[in-house]
Amino acid sequence: MLFELLASAMINPDVNKMNLIAVANTKPSIATVKTATAVKWPYTQSYLTPIKNKTPYASFYEVTEHYSQDMSTVVKDFKTRKNEVKQFLKWVDLPTEQMTVRGNKSHLDEIYEQANELKARKGDIERPLVVLGIGGSKHTAEFLLNMNGLGNKGKVYFYSDIDPISFSNFLKEVNHPVQDLNFLVVSKSGTTFETKDAFTRFENMLVEYYKKQGLNDVQAKTKAQSHFAICTDKTATKANLRGKIGHKNGKDNSYIKELYIHDGVGGRFSMFDDAGLFVNAYAGFPKAKAVRMLKSAEKMSGFCLNENASDNPAGLAAIFNVYSRDFGYKLTQQQYFGHLFETGGENWIKQLYLESLKDFDFVSSKAPDSMHYASEGFFYPQNRDKYHMVMTIMSPDISENYRKYVSAVLVSYLETAPVGLEILEVENGAIRPEAIGEYVQSKHFETVYTGMLRRQVAITNTEKLPEVFQPHVEVYKNKFKPNSKFELAPGK
Repeated sequence: MLFELLASAMINPDVNKMNLIAVANTKPSIATVKTATAVKWPYTQSYLTPIKNKTPYASFYEVTEHYSQDMSTVVKDFKTRKNEVKQFLKWVDLPTEQMTVRGNKSHLDEIYEQANELKARKGDIERPLVVLGIGGSKHTAEFLLNMNGLGNKGKVYFYSDIDPISFSNFLKEVNHPVQDLNFLVVSKSGTTFETKDAFTRFENMLVEYYKKQGLNDVQAKTKAQSHFAICTDKTATKANLRGKIGHKNGKDNSYIKELYIHDGVGGRFSMFDDAGLFVNAYAGFPKAKAVRMLKSAEKMSGFCLNENASDNPAGLAAIFNVYSRDFGYKLTQQQYFGHLFETGGENWIKQLYLESLKDFDFVSSKAPDSMHYASEGFFYPQNRDKYHMVMTIMSPDISENYRKYVSAVLVSYLETAPVGLEILEVENGAIRPEAIGEYVQSKHFETVYTGMLRRQVAITNTEKLPEVFQPHVEVYKNKFKPNSKFELAPGK
């Protein structure tokens, strides 16, 4: 995990009354901030109890001691489930899976090869990539792109709407005719209406364009297909998209299609799945940096399987979440400080939390934009002890103003609220790849552990982990079925 412990100059004079816990590669260093030794890691978590404390714990160290046995039980339970197919926990080993060399190359190599192949399919100009997908298929790739410093560069766009006005305005936004665009379709089944509708619209436009250029129907369709890469289920069925497009590039059609949504990896846990890596490869994220990111995520998985709560970064985060709720700080306020966290970040963390934990006691925002309404709401006297805060920031030493700004905000929240502080190191105008890998993978574990720890404390067991399933999404999807009142026709 990573970053340096906060220097005393960053906190108010009363901070020596509190303890700060920072996770390191071996075990946490527990010390008052004023006497802490600076330790550098790409990503670090710190947890602080409030000054006006309504709980029996004077420090987070005492909080950890209280929940440690339950947390250890949670991790043991998780480890027994991890390799079971039906538990949907394959994201744990996904970074390793992507880097594993089979034959003479890894799947990461194949993803980069396919991104380069699609980029090479161009006319007189470089074609921007349009990503078609919703939910985790969009937010993960979008957030990863932005943390890598590649957002808003005109190389990648995201489309996820279904109405004609949004479609028309999107075409104006990209400012390229459809024949000068490439596309990535991201859908597990290929039957998700929102994605299927966009896929159908764009492909039909390309077919019509090439027919007007003098190609016959078959030629026009083949040429249109050459604009698309498709990331979908690896297993083919009669009903799904894989069954329609096949498995091998260069066979049956001209789609690029050796891209997979891995089994047991839900959309919100798919930051390191093929779609996110493909999008970033297309935008110019070097493969060497992708390897650095995945290796750090792989290492984080090992840390997060440690049964000693004090040595488990995700376990400590889950303890912070459950402790806060148990003692009346029920609302989680997540604030990201900096534009690198903005595009996709607020939506990804919101989806990860709400879709996994099934409650609405969660708010996410990007600061400084949100500071006026957040502070007015959270600092209102009747609200001050009803929430806990998670601040995600870049290395505070990037500028004196940034350091003072986040320090002042931290001190303000700490007057009455527990605060979790997450610091990610930066590198060349972007979040350091190792910090991304560790941060994202730890948040995956944290979310699942939070739900499990809640149940462990309440002595409630489940056969499957609700944190990784989303059966209630079908409530609205089922309304679109054939012959129903709301049956939908993609592309119309």
